[in-house]
Amino acid sequence: MVRAWPGVTGRVRLPTRLMGEVALVALLAITLAFSGRDTATPAKFVYDDGPATTLAGIELMQVSANNLSGKPGWTSIQPVVTPALPPPDPSIPTAPPVQLLIPALDVHRAVEKVGVDSSGAMKVPVNSWNAGWFKYGPVPGAPGDAVIEGHAGYPGQPVLFGRLHTLQAGDRIIVVLADKSRRLFIVVSKHTVLAGTAPAGLADPYGRPRLTLITCTGTWDKQNYTYSERLLVEARYVGLV
Repeated sequence: MVRAWPGVTGRVRLPTRLMGEVALVALLAITLAFSGRDTATPAKFVYDDGPATTLAGIELMQVSANNLSGKPGWTSIQPVVTPALPPPDPSIPTAPPVQLLIPALDVHRAVEKVGVDSSGAMKVPVNSWNAGWFKYGPVPGAPGDAVIEGHAGYPGQPVLFGRLHTLQAGDRIIVVLADKSRRLFIVVSKHTVLAGTAPAGLADPYGRPRLTLITCTGTWDKQNYTYSERLLVEARYVGLV
């Protein structure tokens, strides 16, 4: 039976802006699913007696052209073929992370996908000894800030990230993806924030690839079974290893 560790993970409240972007991504995915069925757009009919307008997806605009359709005032034009999209960049990973390796801490654990709860805080891994990857953020090695959290444990009873604070600049972090590729990150900094807050840029899908590891730290609150702060270890992406 998996033992729960209430309040001792690196849970942070994600920015409202990020949650809006998650909803937008979902909306775009739905839009693309319906618009990507054909490679050609419907034929356009051009009306030559009025200003440009749009009606039920048919484009109407004012033109000066010979009537080729046989209908007064209308000109038929050929369908516009949409060029094929370029293939995705093979250097940008898309497979989710499945394993986290931190040699300096002897960490070699599975990675679960985690979302957010109704309050906007990251959920915790089902297995307290596993890490949790924020599934609405970037894949480790893709542009942006990939976020992975882990439990620290109770005072005197450390678990997965109980010694995360001992990492130093230059230490290696390896994330294994589902496609079996191994992505290497190098620790560059670490800092703390108050519990319930999130630093600017956390889980951003923009900029250079990077990784943020999160866990609890600070003063232990016996009454509420939680810590006063969150530790964030930031690492830069090096490449495949």
